[in-house]
Amino acid sequence: MKRHLLMAALAGVVVGAMVVAWGWWQWNRPGPLSGGETGGPQTQRVRIRPGMTLSAAADTLVERGLLRNRRIFLVGARVGGQARALRAGLYELQYGRSARLLLRDLVTGRAVQLKVTLPEGLSAEEIAARTAEVLGFDALKFLAVADSLVRQRLAAAAGADSAALVQLDHLVDSGPTGKREVHWCEGYLAPDTYHFAEGTSAARVAEHLVKIQFERLDRAGSGGARLSGHRLLTLASLVEAEARLPQERSKVAAVYSNRLQQGWRLEADPTVAYVLHKKGKRLYYKDLKVDSPYNTYRYRGLPPGPIGCPGPAALAAAAHPDSTSKDFYFVSDGAGGHVFSRTLQEHDAAVRSFRRIRDGNARR
Repeated sequence: MKRHLLMAALAGVVVGAMVVAWGWWQWNRPGPLSGGETGGPQTQRVRIRPGMTLSAAADTLVERGLLRNRRIFLVGARVGGQARALRAGLYELQYGRSARLLLRDLVTGRAVQLKVTLPEGLSAEEIAARTAEVLGFDALKFLAVADSLVRQRLAAAAGADSAALVQLDHLVDSGPTGKREVHWCEGYLAPDTYHFAEGTSAARVAEHLVKIQFERLDRAGSGGARLSGHRLLTLASLVEAEARLPQERSKVAAVYSNRLQQGWRLEADPTVAYVLHKKGKRLYYKDLKVDSPYNTYRYRGLPPGPIGCPGPAALAAAAHPDSTSKDFYFVSDGAGGHVFSRTLQEHDAAVRSFRRIRDGNARR
């Protein structure tokens, strides 16, 4: 009797060992290659949605031809304590991966990174639209979060900017000025090329862009312009909008700085274009009459806030204008750059020259 029990126990151990060995082999066995087709695709994109169960994820992997044995995948995840460790995102998964390696891919969060390119000079609304289009969130929610973040940071360190911020606060609360709705985050969203995992929230993206722009502003400092942070960012946004050539940034900043020091109106076309949503379009004399504190043809000094989001080069130019420049005017030279002038007489001549070039091009 004892001999039979011993033999049965031994057989059980052998069978158990065989089951474990088989399970371990299945757990580490390479998965299907190229969806079962020789020369077929090497990868497959799989989206793990927030709250997706392990069972649903396994079904998706089987459906896409990536996983041989659904049960092995589920058991292995539970034994390893990873049944609830899936991370949401879009994954580029390779064919031929074992169940163990597929699970590792899904719990380490190595999701596909989505590229978002934000050129210098975009408005806050344009940045919100671009990020929302790529990442699939609500652009208005992005703006709301960014506005709140910037408002809190500026309120905590207003200092010399307090008067401008009070005016900006009034403009934001009172609604559109001219045709433009004003946002606290205007200028405070760092332009650059970013890579975000799919599913990254509007709040997280807004926090990242605002954080980087404040860091850039801090690094730029006040420099030769001797402007506080908010005013420096505002000047940089004008430089970004006007300068077409890198070597002209500090010269454009110098013209505006010289005008500010003399108490002149800046008469910057981009401020009017900003209010009227006419960036890149021709302005007419009637446009220059729009009643808005952003209209630097009607009001002296800098506008209440930035008119776009400047990059590091524009910030550096605003902080360090060309100290040798005595110019007070500039106009397009018709070839992508500008002609800078010290006197109104020189400027008028440059304007006449530009108009001849423009009219000549229009007739061609």
